[in-house]
Amino acid sequence: MSTRLAVLLGALSLSVTSDAIATSSDLYDRYFSNVLAGPPCFARTYDDAHLKAHPAQRVRSIEIDLSKTNSDGSPNSSDRFELGFALMLATTSEWYGQSASCKASDTAFECFLEADGGLFRLAPAADGGLRLETGETGITIEGTSDTIELSGTEGGDRVFDLLPSKGECDAARAFFEGGNE
Repeated sequence: MSTRLAVLLGALSLSVTSDAIATSSDLYDRYFSNVLAGPPCFARTYDDAHLKAHPAQRVRSIEIDLSKTNSDGSPNSSDRFELGFALMLATTSEWYGQSASCKASDTAFECFLEADGGLFRLAPAADGGLRLETGETGITIEGTSDTIELSGTEGGDRVFDLLPSKGECDAARAFFEGGNE
């Protein structure tokens, strides 16, 4: 083997090794460790113009935020962490929400909502955000007076691009901490 080929193969090997070193812990640290100098939160609120242009979309606001610990009191880690998941429909000011248990892979976070609420996936998106995609069976979320379902196969509530945020998460947190859960 020529010296030139050996150098090229060595460089390629280093490149592949560097990419392979990225782990689920790296992804977890990037999105959920010390984000926004406080509890990590990602959210999106749609204005009336957007909702009018997308009549199949029912969700006005959606947010996810990292819980301080898992429900059993164990610390969050890339292998197991809990999120608060909340949304508000365009037709009401009521927040719907529940907890989700998640696990990081090397490329995304796989989550399931408590009480058989369904699956969703969070993947890195532009601008430091996360893309939330519902599972094929959709998701079910509880409110104070009823339960809502978002389809995983039809309608405009299957994919949401969430950005780091404080405002939406503070509004949802105030709702839940005020005893409205």
